[in-house]
Amino acid sequence: MKIFKYLTLLFLLFLLAFVVFVATQPATYQITKQKEIDSPATVVFEYVNDFSNWSDWQQFNKEEDFTFSTSENTIGEKSFVKWKSNNTIATTFAQKDSIVQDYIENTNKQTLHWKFKKTKTGTLALVTIKGDLTFKEKIYSVLNGGITSYVGPQIEESLAKINNYLVNELGSFDVKVQGLVNRAETIFIEQKDSCLVKDFPKKSKALLKTMKAFIKTNAIETLGVPFVIFYNNPSGNLMKYALCVPVKDEILTTPESQIKGNSFKSFLAVKTVLTGDYSHMKKAWSKARNYIAENKFTEDKASVYMGIYKKSSPEINEPSKWETEIYIPIVKRKPKPRKRVVSDSTETSTPAAEPVE
Repeated sequence: MKIFKYLTLLFLLFLLAFVVFVATQPATYQITKQKEIDSPATVVFEYVNDFSNWSDWQQFNKEEDFTFSTSENTIGEKSFVKWKSNNTIATTFAQKDSIVQDYIENTNKQTLHWKFKKTKTGTLALVTIKGDLTFKEKIYSVLNGGITSYVGPQIEESLAKINNYLVNELGSFDVKVQGLVNRAETIFIEQKDSCLVKDFPKKSKALLKTMKAFIKTNAIETLGVPFVIFYNNPSGNLMKYALCVPVKDEILTTPESQIKGNSFKSFLAVKTVLTGDYSHMKKAWSKARNYIAENKFTEDKASVYMGIYKKSSPEINEPSKWETEIYIPIVKRKPKPRKRVVSDSTETSTPAAEPVE
């Protein structure tokens, strides 16, 4: 019995010492991690500054059924991401090479400072996280060897994922020109829009969502995968386009509706397949046009320039696996008239001239 009392007293003394030790630990912390990323500083900044990319590299939650929501505008100041109702990361400052974000977990607030510095080979990305520790977090920190030992690896893994995405996922692509094909006559519904080329994935996703709702509401029968008709040269910076869905029957809509029914006749086109991120679209168009020039074809500028996104987001998250078909219309060559030799039934033979005596 005395031994039990002794052990209990010893445990209480140890617990008291532990509580005192934890209480004397610093209430604030600051951790900085950095990584060299083989991509331009502007590319790294734009990627991190957009919360629509956040799930690709975040390390704050690794649960398999992890769900989150973002603000309508996912880029720059006032944008945010939320999960588990009480957790939020909100951008308070974003300009050129710096981003500042507030990370609120329940009632605890931390600050993330991102800095992107141009180097000879790419970008040095630095992340500093500052915050206050609750008593519970102090205990967790002490038991796990200090806050740096578990927060530090989270930041390092996030930076590694950002590097992998920008270097391996965005950098990996392939372009194949498959030659002349005939595109069949197609009836479709379309919604026109314009945006910067880099914003097209996000904009087209929003448009497609609207069109799917329209199709469901009106019980429209569709045929095949959605496609895009380009109304200007998409190899520039600005895209003017229509997002289209092929349908079985001709559709008529009210004049004020932004979704219209349309169709095109069959046409001849050079087909090119881009496997990889849309940022390589210029290279795909350039290779297709080189093929057209080499084969002395003529673009039919009055016809349909189109793209079909066979494999894309959100079904496939890895850009290196995205597959886009590009069709550049070609003027059909008129067949040359065949030369044919025929005999003339009216032809008469001319007697040979007799010699004059």
